[in-house]
Amino acid sequence: MDRIVSPGPAAWLFASAVLSAGAARAAVVVPLPHRPEIQAVADRVHALTVQVRARAFIAEQTDGGLRVHDALSSASGVLLGDGLVLTGLSAVTLRGQDGALQPANEIEVVVDDVGPLPARLLAGDAGLDVGILQLPDVARSLPGASLAAEDPNVGDTMLALGVEGDSIRAVGVLLERVGHGDDAGPRLQIDHALRPPFLGGPLFDDRGRLVGIMPTHPASAGGTAVPASLLRSLLLRFLSGNGT
Repeated sequence: MDRIVSPGPAAWLFASAVLSAGAARAAVVVPLPHRPEIQAVADRVHALTVQVRARAFIAEQTDGGLRVHDALSSASGVLLGDGLVLTGLSAVTLRGQDGALQPANEIEVVVDDVGPLPARLLAGDAGLDVGILQLPDVARSLPGASLAAEDPNVGDTMLALGVEGDSIRAVGVLLERVGHGDDAGPRLQIDHALRPPFLGGPLFDDRGRLVGIMPTHPASAGGTAVPASLLRSLLLRFLSGNGT
């Protein structure tokens, strides 16, 4: 299982960016008329969903010499508090010529009612396709999602959120079954695949607790999520300084 730990503060990008009261983006939640209780959860937690944008500079050898072009990606993510963000690792990394994962050259997180903030890849796990981003110190006061103490049960209704343009969209899904990944760890299999704007974004339960993250890796096909139990282990492993 590939793991990546970002270098220290020297890796910060867009270092001049600061919180701006005038930098707001619309937060529009798609109505869920058949599940009013899920709609109420969406109203409470939608502002915790963010857009993650990354830019990488890729050099290619051509007949005319070395050519550098941009590779752009966009995914959803979720605020955790203390300036941390969870998102899909594939959206903010690329593989170098040696096969090792490398952070994108530029990463920014667009927060509702705040605007774009610089971010750096703090750590990640390629097997889970989950990355931990660090925002500047000025963002440590932003609210964050509460991680569920236990994973959801088969048949539970969950709320998936994702950023699409200037909207934060929400859709109710059901936990169809609990499968297993290549690491033998649990994976949440929902009842239908979600479109790309939801990838990297959060799953909340009917109490508004974070119960999963939708990976951005193509193999997930938008129907598989990493549960809270594995997210907690990832956070404890890397934030305690033990990333091995």
